[in-house]
Amino acid sequence: MTKLFSYVVDHDLGLAPHPSGGCCSLVECKHGYGRYKNIVELAEKNDWVVGTGGVSGESAGKGKLIYAMRVDEKLTLGKYCDDNRFKERIDAKRHSPRKNRFALVSRHFFYFGDNAIRIPARFKNFPLEKKGQGFRYKNFTEDFISDFTNWLETTFKLGLNGWPCDPLSALDTPKCAYKVRRK
Repeated sequence: MTKLFSYVVDHDLGLAPHPSGGCCSLVECKHGYGRYKNIVELAEKNDWVVGTGGVSGESAGKGKLIYAMRVDEKLTLGKYCDDNRFKERIDAKRHSPRKNRFALVSRHFFYFGDNAIRIPARFKNFPLEKKGQGFRYKNFTEDFISDFTNWLETTFKLGLNGWPCDPLSALDTPKCAYKVRRK
């Protein structure tokens, strides 16, 4: 059964998630710290991870969708860091391989970043949008996931549809539009 994980992207800096080179990865931030498992430990191939806007000036704001990715690969952090396909990615360079840590990789993703879109009421009221720390995944039905992913796939183009709010040096992109609007 496909699962959907929803969490708040409090700071959209281009690192977690990291959308570049035709894929989107989630390595930083969404791993557990021993006692509780988090998204990268729980998600499996074909699950969906959704990041919504937070209230900080480094995020899109409440009610916005920053990104959605279907998990195409789940690798141990060691394999991710050593894999030639990912070695030059900023999120692989920042890590020393640790036991029981994972990386999620997607080539089937919708990243909106500074062009974050309003979450339609039919999804927002379910609610897709998680508030605060942590994540949500147990309440999403297969019908809801199918409706949400079908809406994405028929409405938007795959890949980058915007840039991170404060892109890392690895991404040569303009300033975040919503960061400018909030000043």
